[in-house]
Amino acid sequence: MAGTRAFAAPVAYITNFEDDTVSVLDTATETVVATVPVGTDPFGVAVDPDGRRVYVANAEDATVSVLDTATNTVVATVPVGASPAGIAVDPAAARVYVANSSDRTVSVLDTATDTVAATVPVGTRPLGVTVNPSGTRVYVTNSDDGTVSVLDTATRSVVATVAVGASPAGLAVDPAGARAYVSNSDAGTVSVLDTATNTVVATVAVGASPSGVAVSPAGTRVYVADACGTDPDCTSFDGRVSVIDTATNAVVATVPVGASPVGVAVAPSGGRVYVANQCGTDVSCAFGGGTVSAIDTTTNTVVATIAVGQGPVAFGPFIAPVTTTSTTTPFPPTSTSTTGIPAPTPTTLPCNGPRCVLGAALRSPACVGQAVPSRLATRFDRATRLVERATSVTPRQARKLLKQARKALRQGASAATTAANAKRPHIASACAAALADAAGRVAAGLPK
Repeated sequence: MAGTRAFAAPVAYITNFEDDTVSVLDTATETVVATVPVGTDPFGVAVDPDGRRVYVANAEDATVSVLDTATNTVVATVPVGASPAGIAVDPAAARVYVANSSDRTVSVLDTATDTVAATVPVGTRPLGVTVNPSGTRVYVTNSDDGTVSVLDTATRSVVATVAVGASPAGLAVDPAGARAYVSNSDAGTVSVLDTATNTVVATVAVGASPSGVAVSPAGTRVYVADACGTDPDCTSFDGRVSVIDTATNAVVATVPVGASPVGVAVAPSGGRVYVANQCGTDVSCAFGGGTVSAIDTTTNTVVATIAVGQGPVAFGPFIAPVTTTSTTTPFPPTSTSTTGIPAPTPTTLPCNGPRCVLGAALRSPACVGQAVPSRLATRFDRATRLVERATSVTPRQARKLLKQARKALRQGASAATTAANAKRPHIASACAAALADAAGRVAAGLPK
């Protein structure tokens, strides 16, 4: 029986290239609520479909930082190829694709283990990367080649190479998976690709030096960040956003934003578009304080400008999905606890998957305001990723993965008990009980 659902405002994660941080932006209040140190020169960013993890490509370090959104801490750092730029997560949150701009490759990360599972050769200077909604194809812009590589995710190989405009940068696929939109930085255009035939079916003139691209949830609008506005020589970085009607492939509005906009993303509701202005309000681009512009999509006007870190880029899908809660109870309440802490009063947990059950416990009223140890959150996240991975492997492999998941759940419950009894970091016994109970519910529901 379906329960009622409540929706929370999504969170935006802005990579600040100049000060090696990520600004965590609450879109409900349009304020920065946390700043997370990451690697050197963070550029690309992507949030997983569940909103539990954020992946940041650190260009100088040749690494990917993995952020836990529950604690706003880095829980893993993964070495990849040289100068990683764009980054994308597949719809199942099982794989992350990283465009390594200096070595002509894409690194494929396994999210269950936070390791590189494969390296795929592509074109010259790959920058942008995106995955189609079904998770079967990955599209990569090769800036120096003027092409897009199309990867088959099953074989991890390039199955097509599509010629586009000069210096392609950002790209995005529509919700139907039928069209891919590619910004051509040196051409001042957007190429529209038919994904069924891997051909360009339209070319749309936009502003100067377009980079980030995002498609609205309804698939009716495409938003393109024009770093140099209308100046093809880029002597000024008076940026704007071009708004394309996907039915006509025509620009229907241009919105002035900050200086040198790069990343652009649409909120899940479709009501706001957020744009990272690398140079803030300084059109000479001397790298003053960076900003994010919030655009009302009904009026195509900027309704807020938020100060973030230095040199914000946010190249990629940087907004987390909205979280949902439900009144349904996924597992029967356990009457006892094996963790040594009191069993909690049975409470309603949202949804019925391991990821959502554990995430709900971390965000439950008992844990609000608690400094939940990162070790605990990491164990829970590892367990959920192992469970998800077990659905796509052989039965023998699945049994091994589920065994590891149970172990991670036990370790998470143990960490909760320890934190309840420790002075630092300390969490309330009610929070520890809720977390341990959720771990027990998930473990009990796993196939043997």
